[in-house]
Amino acid sequence: MSAPPFISHVPYEATHPHVLAVYCSDGRFTDAVEDLAKHLGHDRIDTLTLPGGPGLLNRWSADYLESDMVTRAAHFLIRGHHISEVLLLAHAGCGYYQTRHGSLGADFVAEQQLTDLRTAASELRKAFPTVTVHLYFVRPHGTAIRFEPIQED
Repeated sequence: MSAPPFISHVPYEATHPHVLAVYCSDGRFTDAVEDLAKHLGHDRIDTLTLPGGPGLLNRWSADYLESDMVTRAAHFLIRGHHISEVLLLAHAGCGYYQTRHGSLGADFVAEQQLTDLRTAASELRKAFPTVTVHLYFVRPHGTAIRFEPIQED
């Protein structure tokens, strides 16, 4: 005998959110990203989450196939859901970056994450000049999660 279907108490909303959050799939940060979006005035967000998050939008540092797939997905969501704002978030201790660059040291990893955030933002702004893009570096701070806005060069 199969289990009955689960019915969520969260109501279905037919309209798409107008904010897209691109971040790593590390589940330790999921609820906090949604909390940030609410803090910024957005009740709901579209998400694009994969290991490495916005780093995959930098075609110069990600593998070509990874970057192509994530870029196409982001462009689809921005166009199809009429996204007006994008949140790009990288986080401390990211396994994707540790695997790719960890042997080069923590300073290099952190700089690469910032470079990737800035490059991703630049590419999205070129493709979608009317979309507002925000960059954040996310790190645990005791039992809290801290979102540090990243200034662009």
